[in-house]
Amino acid sequence: MSFVALLRGINLGAKNKVDMKSLKVLFEEMGYENVRTYIQTGNVIFDNATYDVWQIENKLRETYGSDIPVVVRSKEELEEIQQHPIFLKEQVYVMFLAHGISDEQQALLDSLVDDEFIVRNGRNVIISLSKNYHQTKFTNAFFEKKLDMASTARNQNTVNKILMKM
Repeated sequence: MSFVALLRGINLGAKNKVDMKSLKVLFEEMGYENVRTYIQTGNVIFDNATYDVWQIENKLRETYGSDIPVVVRSKEELEEIQQHPIFLKEQVYVMFLAHGISDEQQALLDSLVDDEFIVRNGRNVIISLSKNYHQTKFTNAFFEKKLDMASTARNQNTVNKILMKM
């Protein structure tokens, strides 16, 4: 089964520098198979029957010296996102949440809906923006603060390219 580990907040300026070659080797050392990376923002594609987010985050902390949140999705989960009608619009981003959301968190998101985003499967927020990502309030930081959990964002093009590599 194919998965992608989506690392949060690496290689943004001078913060959390992670070399993709060493990251690939690190995943291989943890026993993950057919490991490959896609672009510098921390997308590690691998094949395995199972995965352990705690193991990955712990190994990243040991190796790179900082806490790097990780969200993992299967190929099937990405295909579900890709098939959603809102994903076909322009200016689409996906917030991959670390955990499923509670009923209270869902109600909070429902109260904020202004036709720019929806929640999918309780673990992903798909956003179709009417303006540039950096001009909207619906950023990754917004969702992390509102939902009190780690998340990481990828644009539509990146999600599509990751799927092509899986």
